[in-house]
Amino acid sequence: MLWRPWVVCACAAVVAVLQPSFKTRTDVVLVDFIVSDKNNQPMRGLAASDFVVKEDGKERPIVSFTAFDGGDPAVASPEAAATTPRANAAPVPVRATVLLIDDGHFTQQHVLWVKPALKELLATMSKRGGAVSMVAPWSKVSVAGLFPGDAAAFNEGIDKIVGQRFEDRSSFPISDAEAIAAANGDPQTIVRLANRYVALNLTLTMEVATALVHNRAVEVARDVRQRRDVLYGIAGLALEWLAKQPGRHSVLVVSPGFPREPGDPRYQHLVTRSMQLNAPIHFVDVRGLHGMGLQGLQYRAGMDENANTATYTWTDDAEGASMLADETGGMTVRNTNDIGKALASVVGSMSTYYIIGYEAPAHAKGGFKKISVEAKTRGLQVRARKGYYVVQ
Repeated sequence: MLWRPWVVCACAAVVAVLQPSFKTRTDVVLVDFIVSDKNNQPMRGLAASDFVVKEDGKERPIVSFTAFDGGDPAVASPEAAATTPRANAAPVPVRATVLLIDDGHFTQQHVLWVKPALKELLATMSKRGGAVSMVAPWSKVSVAGLFPGDAAAFNEGIDKIVGQRFEDRSSFPISDAEAIAAANGDPQTIVRLANRYVALNLTLTMEVATALVHNRAVEVARDVRQRRDVLYGIAGLALEWLAKQPGRHSVLVVSPGFPREPGDPRYQHLVTRSMQLNAPIHFVDVRGLHGMGLQGLQYRAGMDENANTATYTWTDDAEGASMLADETGGMTVRNTNDIGKALASVVGSMSTYYIIGYEAPAHAKGGFKKISVEAKTRGLQVRARKGYYVVQ
């Protein structure tokens, strides 16, 4: 069964900020969350008594608790869950997952790493069942189906994925995050880049190098924003597709990531819609192990610390994607050359999770309400959406 609603022109799609259904009376709020140990492995067998849930910093009564441990879910009241976390077995809910392949940011090396990992991942997901949609917008790949029956179509789609980006091998290198910062007028970044260009092009003066920085920053930032906006548009459509599917919702972004830009309204629109649908957005970083920077990898010129990339540039280049995952309750897996293992860890978290229901207070006014779910046992990490919106 194929479903092809998305094409590359979706970069122009606007992600609408739809208001949630909560009113100003008392409601039960359901929060979908993942719990992992210090080794980032999913924790099983936990009960309602293991958690504290707060809204706007104040603890709220837990009224329902559901545990899903792979194929063995349990639904229980807080009291029953505290003593028999697997009592009252219920049918496994249908899963709906979107694999968003950010091929607009892929180099050919990324494609070589990702293709076999994706095929391995889909083989695993086929065994678990559920509705899956895979989109690689720049390669014009859009496939959807129900597992396990439609796996063949997905493998054909993977074979069509191609990289759209080339490594910058020029003598005027600039990272995505640096381009955004310099285009927005950050003086420290501009000076750092000018020093770099002088170090790599000995005939340049600082005045000329600074002018080149401005030109390069505007050019690269325009490209960064275009690729990012395509990703936003497809992610927005993915959330709307998930809104029509039963069961648990997840978006898995496979990408080198994109930088965070202050005041980016489309980013906040995605976070808001993800929270409304209780659909976490996960991020698997395909860049591999953290390299040694420009000086160690691409350029032999002797650049001092004022010209080389800053220590945080590698992180900044993907901060937008990692923050998107964090704010929506998703996982981020990075700094690994084993992309298959990274993808498998995220899919494992999709099958081992909890849903907690708490009694919300009466809301005198609308606005954003912050949610925090905390484990009572030290060392456990809880990933959950950050809140929800109330309208009058």
